[in-house]
Amino acid sequence: MGKHAEWRKDAKKARRKRIRQSIAKNKHDLEEKERQQREQSPTYIQLLQKHEQEEAFQKEEEARLRLKAEQRWLKIEEEAQKQWRELQKKLEEAREERIRQNLLIKLEWEREQQRLKKIKEAKEREREENERKQQLLEQEIENFIAHGGSTPEHLKQIIQMNPNKPTCPFFQKTAACRFRDSCSRNHIKPCVSRILLIPNFYSHYSLEQVETEHGDSSLEFENYETYTHFKEFFFDVLPELEKCGKIRQFKVCCNRESHLRGNVYVEYSSTREAVKGFRTFNGRWYGGKQLNVEFCNIDSWKSAICGLHSRKRCPKGSSCNFLHVFPNPHNLFHQADHDEHRSPRSTNRLESEERNWRWSESPERFTTTDDKKEKSKYEKYARNGTRPRRRSRTRSPGRRYSKSRSSSSRRESRKSRSCKKS
Repeated sequence: MGKHAEWRKDAKKARRKRIRQSIAKNKHDLEEKERQQREQSPTYIQLLQKHEQEEAFQKEEEARLRLKAEQRWLKIEEEAQKQWRELQKKLEEAREERIRQNLLIKLEWEREQQRLKKIKEAKEREREENERKQQLLEQEIENFIAHGGSTPEHLKQIIQMNPNKPTCPFFQKTAACRFRDSCSRNHIKPCVSRILLIPNFYSHYSLEQVETEHGDSSLEFENYETYTHFKEFFFDVLPELEKCGKIRQFKVCCNRESHLRGNVYVEYSSTREAVKGFRTFNGRWYGGKQLNVEFCNIDSWKSAICGLHSRKRCPKGSSCNFLHVFPNPHNLFHQADHDEHRSPRSTNRLESEERNWRWSESPERFTTTDDKKEKSKYEKYARNGTRPRRRSRTRSPGRRYSKSRSSSSRRESRKSRSCKKS
């Protein structure tokens, strides 16, 4: 590019600058002239005065509001200070009250600890005294079991469940009531007696009251099966019970009611033997359950046992409150049912006979013998509950049979005598 073009460019640039400056100066002069005219205008002067008055009023109003807010804040602060002082006063009073309450609680706690300590010492002395008395009682009982003598006085007491109520007739006769201890009548229990009661000792599925949709499940068992199971129980339990003393009566209930089901009554010949049996069997385990032995009174076995059950005529059936008992094998202890109406001489004779033949025919005989006739004979006896007739072992000289001959032999003898007469 040549020098003339550069000069021309710079000249145009300068010319544009001069034009802009001239326009700006004219604009400034015009604005200045308008300002001077506006300032000299009375309307503008009034507007300025009005703005000044508004600004002064606004400043005064702001000052007033600020003063008012400051006064309100001071009032709130004063109220807050007052509340704070009252709160501090209340806190101080509460602190003092709490300290006083803590002192009272501490004194009460110390008095309570002293009282509990005295009670604990009294209980400890009472426990030691009871242990000492218990040891003396155990020594008396052990001495009574070992050496006999009179029954200790503390064992001669009776326990009454409802002393002010009439006596329960069923409990008085059978020592068992369907309502148990919740009965509305009085149950009188002895501390010791010659008769032991072991509730629910014997158990068999046929005695359970289980009913299904097909009927009573106990009907699936025959009476013979149940009695066979009872005989096994009888010969298993009785020798163990006889280790404590002579047994006068042994009864096992076959009732299906819960308060009589499987109850076992054992009557010993003396209170000493009964106490020994109680100490031996109470708490022992048999058949997966723990035994709970109790003392009871049975004034008369005849009144306690349902007499219609043996003849299968009991109208109440399983709901009967009297004892339905299994007949003992070999008719053992049968004489105890009628001891109150029998002379002592006949009682001693029956007891001697029982000792002679009691265990001569053991239950093992019926499991090892091959004689089916003999087995069926004793099974029939077991079902009927009667003692089998036994031939006399002493035969009179010159006679082939004893007095208890059969009907066929008597017919043959009469026939032979008629032949001789003819």
